[in-house]
Amino acid sequence: MATLRGGFFGFGLNFEDHNLELRQLIRDALRSTLEGDFSAHADYPYFYTRAFYDMRTEVDGLPLFPRELPEVFLRWAGLEAGKLISPEEILVLDLETTGLGRGQTIAFMIGLGYYEEGRYVVEQLFLPEPEAEANSFDRLIELLEKKSVLITFNGKTFDVPILESRLLYNHIWLDLRSKLHIDLLHLARRLWKNKIPSCALETIEFYILGYIREKELDIEGGLIPQTYFQFLISGDAELMRRVFIHNQFDILHTAALFTLICDSAGYPPALGFDHRIDYHALARLYISQDSSETARAILTDLLAQNIVSGDIACELGLLNKKEGDLEAADSCFALAAALDHPAGRLEYAKLLEKRKDYDSALDQAQALLHWHLARPQISARQVEALEKRVLRLRRKLEL
Repeated sequence: MATLRGGFFGFGLNFEDHNLELRQLIRDALRSTLEGDFSAHADYPYFYTRAFYDMRTEVDGLPLFPRELPEVFLRWAGLEAGKLISPEEILVLDLETTGLGRGQTIAFMIGLGYYEEGRYVVEQLFLPEPEAEANSFDRLIELLEKKSVLITFNGKTFDVPILESRLLYNHIWLDLRSKLHIDLLHLARRLWKNKIPSCALETIEFYILGYIREKELDIEGGLIPQTYFQFLISGDAELMRRVFIHNQFDILHTAALFTLICDSAGYPPALGFDHRIDYHALARLYISQDSSETARAILTDLLAQNIVSGDIACELGLLNKKEGDLEAADSCFALAAALDHPAGRLEYAKLLEKRKDYDSALDQAQALLHWHLARPQISARQVEALEKRVLRLRRKLEL
């Protein structure tokens, strides 16, 4: 096959001996290896593939579109409650690139997911040579003009800035920032950062979606750029097979994650209690949106199911206190104190003092003071405040 000569010029590589016959050989190899075809561009056509799914993934049967879009999700996305988003409005996007920076990085594969006639379509636009980059944007622009909602995983930080850079390099103006963009990474962090080791998509696939990528079929993300460069040097289409599979799973599982979040974020959950969801984190999402009643319901149900932690008990106590239900708040703060939760113990001490149970309040304040003094890093401000509280309670007991 061809040997790479020259270097990086602009966004592409210069193939001095890349003649028509060699190009045809590479095109035939891509068609036979990856079951796709080339665009109709006379010069530098891009290669594309399409796969169709009946709204579920093939391997695990994960649903690819939610039953509903709950208000908590719509508010998080910046949409008005009750907003209807049809499947046909959505475009899922994921890029494979030659690097992580914006400089000479190109998106040699644009992975796209969209809903059409009751099916989920995964379409991949691939550059058999970097010079096909500008032509690949024709199809991207065509889909973006039809779709009003962009869904990505880390797209606001990575995919969209890369696309903007490359579009501008090719003298193409496309206003990506004005389109509604739902970046699931940010919501995934809210919902699972305390439940799983990281919020990388493949980690979420394993722990939350229950999917394990086969090493023989997939490829590590860090190896993808060099694999593309090897393809450019050798023309070996087989090298790209695993990259196509990797990108396809990214597009599929972004839709599956979107579906899981929406189907599980409403409360009470329409599909029943789901062990994959961190309901404490979900309650905090509701609290951030001033939906205290729903948050109280979630936290109360967690305690009723013996899913107990100091954080849960303390937050439920604070919500009850805010609503004026001091009896319920007292019970929650007592539980939090028993679990050695510092904020919960402090709130419990405050309630005990308000009830003039100074002995118990002093016990709690002293226990909390000792807890702070035993920390590796001591907060002088908190220690001073607790010392004042202890002194005040002792004086009240002396009266």
